[in-house]
Amino acid sequence: MSPVEFAAWLLLGMLSFWLLGGIVARVSGLLLVLTGAANLALDPGVGAALLIVLGTVTWLAGHWHYALRHHSYNSPLARHVFCRWAPEWLDPTRNWATPVTSVTGDPEHDERRDGR
Repeated sequence: MSPVEFAAWLLLGMLSFWLLGGIVARVSGLLLVLTGAANLALDPGVGAALLIVLGTVTWLAGHWHYALRHHSYNSPLARHVFCRWAPEWLDPTRNWATPVTSVTGDPEHDERRDGR
């Protein structure tokens, strides 16, 4: 494999991950959770619980990827997990919005600062 061919495949893989990674991770995470729940119902064990945990982490990674790409969450549950439970640095939507309120809260002070 030549370096140019390797670079082309790498670029194609990165582009497909950027475009489809969130969807694939969310769907596969959901399937892992459902498989783990069915396995837990039929034969309780550590393996079934591990599948549920792995599916949940994969599902959350898919939502994180979606939020990184679109600057908003697709699921209220994922928004709640990332904005309330996870550390602030893990939230991909932080600092993307501009504040719409004034810095001081006093409209007259802000007008004077603008020179009006």
